[in-house]
Amino acid sequence: MRLMQWLGELRGDVRFAFRQLRRAPGFTAVATLTLALGIGANSAIFALVDATLLHPVPFNEPDRLVMVSESLPRFRITGVSSRNFDDWEVRNRTFESMAGVFNYARRVRMPDGTMQEVPAQQVTHRFFDVLRVRPILGRTFVPTDKVLPPNVTVISERLWRTRFSSDPGIVGRQLRIDEVAFTILGVVPADFQFFAEADLWTVWHELPAMDPRGIRFLRGFGRLKPAVSIESAQSDMSGIAAALRNEYPDVNQDRGATVEPMADVLVGPEVRRNARLFLGVVGFVLLMCCANVANLLLARMGGRARELALRSALGADRARIVAQIMTESLVLASLGGVLGMSVGYAILQVAPSLLPPGLLPASVALVFDGRVVAFCGGAALVVGVLFGLAPTWQATGTRLTQVLASEGRGSTKAGNRFRSVLVVAEVAAAVLLLCGAGLLLRSLAALGDVDGGARVESALTMQVALSYGLPQSRHKTLESMADFYRAVERDVAELPGVRNVGWGSGLPLGGVYYSGFNVTIEGQPGEGAANRPAVDYMIVSPGYLEALAVRVLEGRGIEERDTASSTPVALVSSDFVTKYLAGRNPLGVQVTVPMMGLTRVAPVTRQIVGVVAPIRPLPDGNDSEQVYVPLTQNAWANSTIVVRPRDGLAAASLAPAVQAAIARVDPEQPVTRIRTLDEVEWRAVARPRFRATLVTTFAGLALLLAMVGVFGVLAYSVQQRWREFGVRIALGASVGHVLGLVGRAAIGMVGVGLVVGLLGAMALARFVSSFLFGVQPWDIVTFSAVAALLAVTGAVAALAPALRAARVDPVIAFRND
Repeated sequence: MRLMQWLGELRGDVRFAFRQLRRAPGFTAVATLTLALGIGANSAIFALVDATLLHPVPFNEPDRLVMVSESLPRFRITGVSSRNFDDWEVRNRTFESMAGVFNYARRVRMPDGTMQEVPAQQVTHRFFDVLRVRPILGRTFVPTDKVLPPNVTVISERLWRTRFSSDPGIVGRQLRIDEVAFTILGVVPADFQFFAEADLWTVWHELPAMDPRGIRFLRGFGRLKPAVSIESAQSDMSGIAAALRNEYPDVNQDRGATVEPMADVLVGPEVRRNARLFLGVVGFVLLMCCANVANLLLARMGGRARELALRSALGADRARIVAQIMTESLVLASLGGVLGMSVGYAILQVAPSLLPPGLLPASVALVFDGRVVAFCGGAALVVGVLFGLAPTWQATGTRLTQVLASEGRGSTKAGNRFRSVLVVAEVAAAVLLLCGAGLLLRSLAALGDVDGGARVESALTMQVALSYGLPQSRHKTLESMADFYRAVERDVAELPGVRNVGWGSGLPLGGVYYSGFNVTIEGQPGEGAANRPAVDYMIVSPGYLEALAVRVLEGRGIEERDTASSTPVALVSSDFVTKYLAGRNPLGVQVTVPMMGLTRVAPVTRQIVGVVAPIRPLPDGNDSEQVYVPLTQNAWANSTIVVRPRDGLAAASLAPAVQAAIARVDPEQPVTRIRTLDEVEWRAVARPRFRATLVTTFAGLALLLAMVGVFGVLAYSVQQRWREFGVRIALGASVGHVLGLVGRAAIGMVGVGLVVGLLGAMALARFVSSFLFGVQPWDIVTFSAVAALLAVTGAVAALAPALRAARVDPVIAFRND
C-alpha cells in the first residue's frame, strides 16, 4: 500500500515537473543544453577512458594475456628470434599457448589488376587462437598451415568489403601476394587489430637466407594457464633465457626475457596519461555545468518561494517539498542526459577523422556502446542530485514568515552568498584549466621551434618498401636493392626542376627506421652491449644530406666513390663526437657497427670520414646520436626518397614525375607516404597539438561558463537590489558610485576565484609536467596571461549588469516595487 502511494506521488511529481519546465521554455532550453554539452563531452571522453584504461585489451580473458619479449641490459624490450621463440613454446611450463607477430607490408595484386602495398603481419599459426579471434567467414590458421611454403592467408573484413565487394565466395580464392598465389582461408572482423594496422595475415616462416637464431623480428605474446601469475611466468621465462644464453652464447649474450601485461604494452603510458588528462578536464567542465544550472535553479526558486511557502502552509511537509524539487532536478537532468547521449554519439562519429595518426593504438576503437550509455545515465543521475541540492537547501532553509514578509521575494543573504560561492568555484576551475591550456600551448610553441637539423621547406618525400628476402622477391640481394635506388636517384635527378635528390632511412622530425645499434669505438673499452654507445643507424645515398641541407662540419659527406667494394666508411653527428670522442680528432677513427641484413654478418669496421650537424628524429624525443653509412655498402628494403625542387617550384608538384620515374625502374613498386617535409614537420607535433587544442577548447568553454555565472549572479543581484539602487540614485549617488558597487562584487568573485585557481594550478602543476616541453610547470608568463585574460573577461561579464544598475530610474523603481 505504501509502495503504491509512493509511486502515485512520484507520478504526480514527474507530471508537475514537466508542467513547470514547459512554463519556462527559455530556462529549460538553456539548462538542458548546458547539461547536454557537459554530459556529451564526458561520454565521449569516457569512451576513450573505457578503451584505454578500463578495457584496454579487447580480447577474451584479457588478464591472462601477456607480452613476452627478449631484453638487454640497456633495452627492456626487444624482438625475439624465431628459433628462440620456438624454444620458449616448447620449454615453458606457464603458458597455455604462445604466438608471435611481425609487421611486414606486402605487395598485393588487387582484383582490378593494380599492385598495392597492404599493411600486413606475418604471424605464427596460433596467433588467432591465443587471442581467441573467430573469423566471420572461413577459418584461421591451424598447425598444418606451417608446411612450407605456407601459401595461405587471412584477410580483414575491411579489405574484403572495399576491394572484394563483400564477395561471399571469397574463401578458397587465390590472391597474389608478392607475385605468389596464396589461398584465402578466411575473413576476420573489421574491429580486430593487434599492435599495428593490418589487412592481411600470413604464416610466419624463416626466409632461406635468414639467420633464424640471430635475427629478431618477432614480438612474442601468450595466454597464461589458469591461475598462473605474471611473476611465475617471468621466473619461468627468465630460466629459459638463461639456458639459451648458455646454449647459444654467440647470439644470446646478455639477453634475458621480459613478461608484462598485454594492457601495459598495447596502451602505452602516453595514451594513459592523455586519457586521464582529458577525463579530468571534461570532469571539471561538467561540474561547472552543474554549478551554472544550480545557479539558474536558485534564481528560479527565488521566484517560486511564495508558492513553496504556501504549499507548506497548506500542509505539505518538508519531505514532500524536497521530493518535488529533486524530481524536477532529475527530470531536467534526464533531458540533458538524453540530449547528451546524442552529443556524445556525434562526437564519437567524427572523432576518427579528427584524431591524429598514432594517438591511439591500432587495437583501440572508440565506440558508443552499452557502457557509454550506462555512464551517461549515471552521470545524469549524479549531476541531477548535485545541482538539485542547492535549491532544495534554499527552499527548506527559508521560513514561511520570512517569505511572506518579503512579499514573495525569495532571495536571502545566505542564498546570495551560496550563488557567489558557486561562481567563485567556477572561476577557480576555469583558471585551473586555462593555466593547463596555456602551458600546453607554450609547450606546443616550443616544439614548433625545435630545429630538426635540416631545411624542411620545399622538399618532397615518399617511401618505398622493396620486396626482398623471399624466393620470389624481385630483389634477391642487397646489391639488387642498391641498383634500384641508384637508378631511381639518377632518373629523378634529371627531371626538370629538381635541385637535389637522395635516399635515406629516416627523416628529420619523422622518425628513423633503425635505432639502438651498438657501436664499438676504436681505442675505447666496452665489453658487452650495455657498455657500448647505442646510435641511430642511418643508411643514405650521396644526395641525401644535400637534399636535406644538412651541413658537413668536418671532413666530407657520402660520395659516389663509396661503393660496396671500397673502404667501409661512416659519418657521425657532431653530438656523437661531443659525447664519445671528446678531445680526439674524429676523422680517421675506426668504429665497428652492425649491418642490416637477414643473415648473421659480423659487424663492419668503418672509418669516420666526416662529421655532420645532428638531426632530430622526433621533436619531443630524446636526443640520439647518428652514424651514417653509404647505401651502396648496406642497402635495405625500407627507404625514403627526398627531392628538393629549384627555387620557385612547389615541392608537391614534383610528385607525379617522381612516381613516374620510380615506375620506369620498377612498374610494380608501390609508393607510400607521399608528403612534403613541411607535412612531416606538421605531423611530428600532431599529438601535442591535438592535446593542446582539446584542452584549450574545454578551457575556453570553462571560461565562458564561469563568466556566464558571474553575469548571472550580478544580474540577479541587480534585480534584487533594484529598489536600493533607485534610492541611492534619488539621494544623489553618481553613476560611478553605482558602477563601483556592482564592480566590487565582480572583483570579489573573480579575484577570489583567480587566487584559488592559481594556487590549485601550482599544486597540480607536477601532474602536467610530463606533457610539457621547453616550459616549466610554474611558468610565470602563462599564469600572468591567465590572470590578465580573466580580468578582461570578468570586466566584460560585469559590464551589462553594472550599466543596468547605473541606469535605474528611481520613479520606475518605486512604482514597480
